[in-house]
Amino acid sequence: MELTGLKDKTSVVTGASRGIGRAIALVLAKSGVNVVCCARNEELLIQVCAEIEEEGGRAISVKTDVTSADDRKHMLDKCISAFGGVDFLINNAGIHLEKSSLELSDEEIRRVMDVNFIAMFSLSRDAAGEMVKRGGGKIVNMGSFWGQLGVRKQVAYCTSKAAIEAMTRCMAVELARNNIQVNAVAPGHIMTDISKGALENEKLRNLILSKIPAKRIGEPEEVAYFVAFLCSQQSDYITGHVHCVDGGQLISW
Repeated sequence: MELTGLKDKTSVVTGASRGIGRAIALVLAKSGVNVVCCARNEELLIQVCAEIEEEGGRAISVKTDVTSADDRKHMLDKCISAFGGVDFLINNAGIHLEKSSLELSDEEIRRVMDVNFIAMFSLSRDAAGEMVKRGGGKIVNMGSFWGQLGVRKQVAYCTSKAAIEAMTRCMAVELARNNIQVNAVAPGHIMTDISKGALENEKLRNLILSKIPAKRIGEPEEVAYFVAFLCSQQSDYITGHVHCVDGGQLISW
């Protein structure tokens, strides 16, 4: 089955310079979506856009700090001027902090929440306003299966991801009448640069694999193709849910 409703639409992808965000940008572009690639690393963004264009797709790079209101506005303005509007928003940008509750400072947890949650809400709100003008759209928020778990030294990260799930449900209810579907994707362990470093530790790798029924680490493209489905017309009746792409980790953890 070929996904429909993607060709010639426009998507913003935050955190598009590497990992899951990069894979999402490439998969959407291959499906005919115009992609606005956003991240703080301009050099890597340019490389992603060049790869998209080499494959015959259309993309622009916009250096963006998602916590900056000025940067978010500039990025949406560039998106609208280049492609006429925004149809899909993929909120993928995020940061990670490993620190125990007793050691975590107010400033540190505020920084994680600013990037992982507040910036995501602000961008969703502003992009949704543009989607209303176009008769609808899709918002996909990147959560984590850790948002539903208690994990040592991960209070900031887990809390931010749990907040994303609540936001997804609330915005889905509010925006459904505007033909805007809002969903979250909660990846398990995915083979990104961060994961590769952790998996070099044989003991940690064996522990992680022992908890995954699929007995392997997921690939960024496996998340990306599911995101493409959530942007397609085939998902028009799906909204307000958290979709785990985790090889069965959450149900067996």
